Amino acid sequence: MDRLIFTCSEALDQPATPACTTEYGERIVRIVLMKTTSTLTSAASDGPTAAEFETGITSDYLTVINGISNGHKIEVSATELSGDDTVTGGSETHDVVYRVEGRIKVLNEDIARLTEKLDRYSQLRLWYFTDRDYCFGGDTGYLVSPNFKLRIFEGVGQPAYIPFYCDFIAIGQDYAKYDANYSTLDNT
Repeated sequence: MDRLIFTCSEALDQPATPACTTEYGERIVRIVLMKTTSTLTSAASDGPTAAEFETGITSDYLTVINGISNGHKIEVSATELSGDDTVTGGSETHDVVYRVEGRIKVLNEDIARLTEKLDRYSQLRLWYFTDRDYCFGGDTGYLVSPNFKLRIFEGVGQPAYIPFYCDFIAIGQDYAKYDANYSTLDNT
C-alpha cells in the first residue's frame, strides 16, 4: 500500500517510465468513407485488412481520400452527469463526441468535386489511418456526419487545401488494426 504521509526531508518519489510496445502513429494521413446502406464484410472484428478495403474500392462502395495533412482526432464534447444523477454522487462522462479533422491537399479537380458531393450526405461510415499503417473504425466504421469545406487559398506560395471534419459518438470500442499494405490504398 502506498504511503500518503511525507516529510520535507524525504526525496521525491520517482514514477516508473512507461514502456509502450505499440507505436500507433501521430498523424491521420488517409480516410475511407462508405454509405451507411453498404456493408463491408470483414473476417476479423478489429477491422478490415487492406485486401478487404481494396475489394470495396474496386467495387465502388468505398472511397479513399489520401493526401491529408494536419490530420488528427480530438474530443469535442461529452455529457457529464453528477450528483443525484449518478450512483456514487461523483461525476460520470457519457456520449463522448470525437472529431477526425484535417486538410485535404488539393491535387486535382476530381478531389474538389468528390468532397462537394460527400458533403451532401448526412451520415457515412468512416475509417481513418495513421502514418504508422494503423486503421481505426473496427469492422463497421464510425458513423459520422461529414463536413467538407470549399477550397482555401492562403496566399502566394501556399498550396490550396480543403478543410474537413467528421464527428462521431464514441461507441466504447476503439480497435486498431495494423496492415503494412494500408499505405497502398488508392482509388486508382
